[in-house]
Amino acid sequence: MQQIRAIAVVFLFCSCVEKLDLTQFPEIPATVQQRVEYIPLLPEWGGFNDPSDVHVGYDELVYVADTQNDRIVQLDINGNILGFSQTIRDPVAIAQDRKLDLLVVGRYDTLLSGNQIQLAAVFRLNLITVQHDIARATPIPVVVHPRYVLGKTGRTSDSSVHFTGISTLADNQYYVTRVGPENASLTQPGGPDNNVIHFSATDVLITPLTAYLNATGTGKASANQISAIASYAVPPQRAEVDRRKSFIVTLLGDNSFRVQGMNYYETADGVGYELEPAFESIDTTVSSRFLYDCTPGDGILGSCFKQPQDVTYSADSRFIFVVDAGTDSLYQFASNGFEGVRPPALSNQKKNIIVSFGGRGSGPTQFNHPKGVAYFQTNRILLVADAGNNRIVRFKLSTDFQ
Repeated sequence: MQQIRAIAVVFLFCSCVEKLDLTQFPEIPATVQQRVEYIPLLPEWGGFNDPSDVHVGYDELVYVADTQNDRIVQLDINGNILGFSQTIRDPVAIAQDRKLDLLVVGRYDTLLSGNQIQLAAVFRLNLITVQHDIARATPIPVVVHPRYVLGKTGRTSDSSVHFTGISTLADNQYYVTRVGPENASLTQPGGPDNNVIHFSATDVLITPLTAYLNATGTGKASANQISAIASYAVPPQRAEVDRRKSFIVTLLGDNSFRVQGMNYYETADGVGYELEPAFESIDTTVSSRFLYDCTPGDGILGSCFKQPQDVTYSADSRFIFVVDAGTDSLYQFASNGFEGVRPPALSNQKKNIIVSFGGRGSGPTQFNHPKGVAYFQTNRILLVADAGNNRIVRFKLSTDFQ
């Protein structure tokens, strides 16, 4: 009897399987791949007049060089204004060292031979002593051109020299970029005007990098009308801040490579700078555009930048960001100079995905003469000083949203 029951159960199961209607089950949808792009964050931050730089400090606050208003604006990451600095003439670049001092590139009013002139200057604002109330921090001119150069006397023509960028290192030393008309002589005190100047943490000249950069060069290792500089030592404050003294610069002069990297090295024979070797590699199986070659395959080695105004580095993603006023665009590269980000998991795309964007206009992903770029690592937010539109605009990579 038990054997008969077992046979009946098997027969019933088999009958059910044969009669199973698969059409009653819904079709499983195909996997939807997320589009990789930078998403604008609203609202925009307005109320500025020609903002020439935006900087995220080690204190994780945002600072804007409000150039035509002759001040620095201090904000939190949500765009709430915390205060305004005392007057700083024509501020164009900002950095913060790990002591939380703010360093601002601007102009210094002075008299020379009875003439009122303005000289390139770096101002230091000690924020700790005033509990970060920027309005109470006195801007002190710690570097004034050409007073930091031993053996160089001041002339009224010195007003034609400008500092254009500044970037700090992990040990609080810093670089300043300088441009001017006198570039014929390598032996003049302080070196050619087009130069990168290395200063100590106490604002003492260490050296101009004359031996490593060609003041009027049209190729690599150039300082031809240098417009900005970025080191690899970037916020937030942490023990493992990158201690390299290497840097990336942007150039406005006649040059085929308007964004360049210089690598600092130390050997038994001494120290020096060389071209960043990582940027030399071009692999079209990985990316379609590169820092040193935007159109590989045309036989012409050269970048597509026209007027790159600023550059910054993100330590977490190891991205390089460049804003270009000539193309009204923001460009993103990996640390090896390959443009784009790696495709996400399950993507059919094999090459880097290009996420650079822009174009002339006032729309959420357009720019009008952008001059500054910064990165807030904690929230992975990118900030751009969109000077022609008098605003700060913010973006986040679509894959960074939770």
